Amino acid sequence: MANVKTIERGICSLCGRALLPNEGYCTLRDGSHICSLCVSKIRVMHPLTLTWDKKGNEVKHDPIIELSLEEAGKDLKNAIAYTEELRAKYDHHNAVFMVESVTTEKGGFLKPPVIYACGRVIYGCFDPEDKARLLHNGSASDITLTDIRKLASYGASGFDCQGTGGKPCAIVFSGKNLACEAGDLIVKD
Repeated sequence: MANVKTIERGICSLCGRALLPNEGYCTLRDGSHICSLCVSKIRVMHPLTLTWDKKGNEVKHDPIIELSLEEAGKDLKNAIAYTEELRAKYDHHNAVFMVESVTTEKGGFLKPPVIYACGRVIYGCFDPEDKARLLHNGSASDITLTDIRKLASYGASGFDCQGTGGKPCAIVFSGKNLACEAGDLIVKD
């Protein structure tokens, strides 16, 4: 049998999992470490925000690092109830994305325009090829997501990511006669 060596960086102060270098972890205000799984569970309560300085460098503001271990533990216990409250507020959709800005580019000869909706996932998870609906001014249009991208200072970057609750991203889709603007919702049932 092969001798497999795992390098740990300690254990998660909330769930007790080993903190492995390839999974990532978060250091809280009091120096405690929590694993990426625990972070993803409470991210919906403490959304990550991105801004850019004058040089175009990304500046992250992560409210989770400002929590103490006790506060993070309480939030982990309340995460499911909090998400259910959000689901009730947004008509019980499986996932909701709030559009903050929109960029459109031509789709090419006889192809519909490509729409980059930049914003944040309120809760749930979006992946490429998901069927969703764009809610715009009281109307709903069926769309198929073509890509989920990381945000950059100019809109969507070329890097793919997963759209999970509490994280900013750009949702890419296309279609004829679609109108999308700030304040619209993209929902998945």
